[in-house]
Amino acid sequence: MNVNFPGIEHSLDGRMSPDLQAAFHIYAAHWRKVNAQWQYPEHTHPMFEINLVLQGRQHMTVGGQAYLQECGDILFIRPGVRHASLGADAAGDMTYYCLHFDIDDLSLRRTLLTMDTVSLSGESPVLLAIRSALDVMIRTAILTEAEDAQRNRLVRLNASLQLFAALSAWVLSETPAATRSAQPGITENTVALANAVEGLLQESVFTAAATGSRGGGIEDIAARLGYSPNHCNRAFRHIYGMSPRQYLSGLIIRHARLMLLDNSLSVEAIAHRLGYRDVSHFSKQFKRWTGLPPMAYRQLTAASK
Repeated sequence: MNVNFPGIEHSLDGRMSPDLQAAFHIYAAHWRKVNAQWQYPEHTHPMFEINLVLQGRQHMTVGGQAYLQECGDILFIRPGVRHASLGADAAGDMTYYCLHFDIDDLSLRRTLLTMDTVSLSGESPVLLAIRSALDVMIRTAILTEAEDAQRNRLVRLNASLQLFAALSAWVLSETPAATRSAQPGITENTVALANAVEGLLQESVFTAAATGSRGGGIEDIAARLGYSPNHCNRAFRHIYGMSPRQYLSGLIIRHARLMLLDNSLSVEAIAHRLGYRDVSHFSKQFKRWTGLPPMAYRQLTAASK
């Protein structure tokens, strides 16, 4: 599920607040009941993961540390961290719910990547808000096809927005303001360089949308900043956990989706405005990103209106 927040501007005594735009992607969400013999081998993946026990108890290892999940306990697993399920207690079955998500807002992503907390339990308002959003998503996941599909989608969308808000509140509550920028092994220069690369990547996409000409990517940006492309790549990945190319792809696809909502723009015009000289190249990349060619995506969004 992709959740996009359009730009929001607000004037107060002549001042403008910054535009806000983020994509929150939830996928591979599922619930499953397993017996005492079930296990899942150690693995890693590039997404954030939330794992919730709904019934019974689960033995997990995350980053080499053992955890026993009681009913209602949540495990938060960062990208790239090795983890495995050793299964339920020998005494009985276990039911769990698991979802994976990604976020392209670099401030929230950076903070989530630095969270050392794995096991979430208790009755704090923040944790209850996370659990509340998950409960709604679980309920809609098990509804039958006979239910109102459009309403269920709106309910899931509302729950995903609640989860996004709850995760933001969690990182704010867990990270004191005085220490948010003090991360071991990360210098101010590295943070500044990553931020500069981010700004220039955004500028390249906005410039392309306005002029139809996009720069050469990280190579041009590195030259403008006076660093090597490899150094810029390392700094960006160190701070944000993804490559500049991955972030740029996310920006382009977000703009492409918004432009496809405007039926006055042809696919060729959109491709040109995003800096593509070859519309077939744009169409192939769009399908690789979304699973649909641009015209099929436009028809799907038109049918849902």
